[in-house]
Amino acid sequence: MTRYLLGQALSFVVTLWVVLTLVFVGMRALPGDAATILGGMDASAEQIAAIRERLGLAGSWGAQYLGFLGDVVRGDLGDSLRERRPVTAVLLDRLPVTLALAGLAFALSLVIGVGLGLLAGLRPGGLADRLTTLYVTAALALPEFWFGFLLILLFAVNLGWFPVIGLPPSGLSLRASWHLLLPALTLAIPRSAQVARLTRALVLEQLRADYVRTARSKGLPGRGVGRHIAANALPGVLPLLALELGGLLTGTIVVEQVFGLPGLGATILGAISARDYPVVQGVTVLAVVVYVGVNWLADMLQLAFDPRLRSA
Repeated sequence: MTRYLLGQALSFVVTLWVVLTLVFVGMRALPGDAATILGGMDASAEQIAAIRERLGLAGSWGAQYLGFLGDVVRGDLGDSLRERRPVTAVLLDRLPVTLALAGLAFALSLVIGVGLGLLAGLRPGGLADRLTTLYVTAALALPEFWFGFLLILLFAVNLGWFPVIGLPPSGLSLRASWHLLLPALTLAIPRSAQVARLTRALVLEQLRADYVRTARSKGLPGRGVGRHIAANALPGVLPLLALELGGLLTGTIVVEQVFGLPGLGATILGAISARDYPVVQGVTVLAVVVYVGVNWLADMLQLAFDPRLRSA
């Protein structure tokens, strides 16, 4: 167990370093820079040079990179070049919307995916299995933004059941959950399809196990057999659920734009346009930490639920 934890810690450090390096180089390789954008069209070369000096962008890439890594190690994400305030404050302002949206989407994908997977797997070849296969195929083939526009057109524009875009004036509240339901469903549809497909495969694997044949030969009711199958199959879904939960943080970017939500998606797209390096890097740090942390938690839960892994 100690070796495993050390390996996970090393993997986290290497992953964070690689991703941050790619973001650092990629942002600075884009045409233009923050000083030019902040200075405007009428700024002289001297004014742009002064802005670049003030923002700490005048040195070489190597010096900027070492300074950036040192700040990350100290937990200092720097100040937003566009908003002139700490990146941490910017993230804390936008993060609640993204977390609420991601949490609701995760809950929907879990309920829909596991439910459909169990129904399809326990009755292979039946109506539920065929409908689930059709749902999975359509959900994985079509892009998220298409689902978003379709849901807006059907339930917001035509039926008027939901607001089209944005949050209520009160911000995040109980009322806001109604505003978040369509974007959360947009995110949940493709993810629930992946969960349903894996759940079905795991259930079919359990159906061929010896304990199922033994239980049926002893006359155990179908519902009782189904509970045993679900209990043995569902721990195998945990790694995929962790990947989905970790990916939701960055997966909300497009959906937040479609539904006009003021979360991290709008923040990072605006930061990329403005070449606001600290904000882009800060969002990247947050995404990597959440992604790796959630996957580590899923591994721990899988070890706890499946004794076979502990003895392997």
